[in-house]
Amino acid sequence: MLSAPQASNNNATRSLVEIMILTSEKILEIHQLIISNFGGTDGVLCQGTIDYLVDQVNAQQDLFRQAAIALHIVADRHPFLDGNKRSAFQIAELILSSEGYFITAKEEEIIEVLLKIASYQCHVDEVRKWLEKNTERQ
Repeated sequence: MLSAPQASNNNATRSLVEIMILTSEKILEIHQLIISNFGGTDGVLCQGTIDYLVDQVNAQQDLFRQAAIALHIVADRHPFLDGNKRSAFQIAELILSSEGYFITAKEEEIIEVLLKIASYQCHVDEVRKWLEKNTERQ
């Protein structure tokens, strides 16, 4: 689950940017929702990949890098039996939306970038640039 550290009642502290935390449980929940809503086989191939993803995302301070890492790791390393690209996109979208951003790319463009990542033709930095280019703040 994405959660933020508790801020004190001090107004100066409230103005600080809160760092969002991604958990393995939230990733699994997203994947299960994707499978139940759109079909496919539920199940985890490699919990270690999911744990690695959580560590990598939470180690970053840059929002777009967090989303790019999530998108890349899940779509590229396939930790689930099915629905990896759909889950990757949803996790990245959740990270971006936590700061008020949404992806503006057309469905065809999204599918194209997901297929490039899943076929090992796209690196994290390219994904980050794509996300920056294809998002807007609400």
